[in-house]
Amino acid sequence: MSFRRMFSRRFAAVAGTIFAVAVIAWLFAYEPVTRNLVASEAVCTYCHLEQEYVPTARLSFSSTHPIEPKEGESLALCVDCHLPEGFWAATFTYTHYLSMTDLFGHFRDRASERAGDWIPAGAARAYRARDRLFEYDSVTCRVCHIEAEIKPKRKRGKKAHKEALENKETCIECHDNMVHRYVDLRPDAFQTPEHSETSGSLPPNGGGRVAAASLQGVSTLRRGE
Repeated sequence: MSFRRMFSRRFAAVAGTIFAVAVIAWLFAYEPVTRNLVASEAVCTYCHLEQEYVPTARLSFSSTHPIEPKEGESLALCVDCHLPEGFWAATFTYTHYLSMTDLFGHFRDRASERAGDWIPAGAARAYRARDRLFEYDSVTCRVCHIEAEIKPKRKRGKKAHKEALENKETCIECHDNMVHRYVDLRPDAFQTPEHSETSGSLPPNGGGRVAAASLQGVSTLRRGE
């Protein structure tokens, strides 16, 4: 066996081992790196305005979740509510960045505005987030909140949660305005595609099941269930 052939085989074995270790390491690191670095608050607010979405920003339109953390609780970050746990779910972060949907949302579509077809960027984002939560059964809510173990204090909350369990409703169907600027529900919200009659227009008078005049009102309803 020639020296060159031995060297080639050894090089291939070493290279293959390094590649295999790198792939295994990437598989283990992919989700935690994505959630803690790639989808960090600083990266999210590069496109999403801090005043609009970061509760700690000066004169923010958002509130913290939970409103009053108990001892040992930490405040939810963007990724906690908007990115489900799991390897494949983490991939949504990269497809979201590549689409640049929210970055382009800062530009005005004057032609659509004049035609009356334009949807404000903030409302469009709320629609997408609600649709995704509805489609995936409010999966990120259920990481912290176990529906069957929630014990509301008010009669209204007890009745609503009892009916939700009986009708197999998901969290976002009632808690549609939680921490960000209030956005009315569109007429076809929370319907399966075959039952949807309209698409994309803002309702004239709102219509959310947990409706309030301000974020504080929404937070009070949620906190005092």
